[in-house]
Amino acid sequence: MKTIDELTPFIPTHAGEVLQDELIANNISIEEFAKLINIKKSQLNRIITGKEMINKKLANKFEKVLGIDSDYWLSLQNKYITDKINIARF
Repeated sequence: MKTIDELTPFIPTHAGEVLQDELIANNISIEEFAKLINIKKSQLNRIITGKEMINKKLANKFEKVLGIDSDYWLSLQNKYITDKINIARF
């Protein structure tokens, strides 16, 4: 029997969705956050909508502004990729 940690979600969660939740929780607009991490708003929108992946450079920027470890963001992104692969196998 699988444990809860071994289950694959029906719809994988992109790290951008978690980022959006953090921005909302911290009352930071997309425009403001894009300026704080020095990227275009359009790029941030692509991240939030799951159209662009989070890399080490972006994760480091997120850590500086939000105080959430860059490894957490990269782990979320890697989990999303793994879950997408696992779902595609079914």
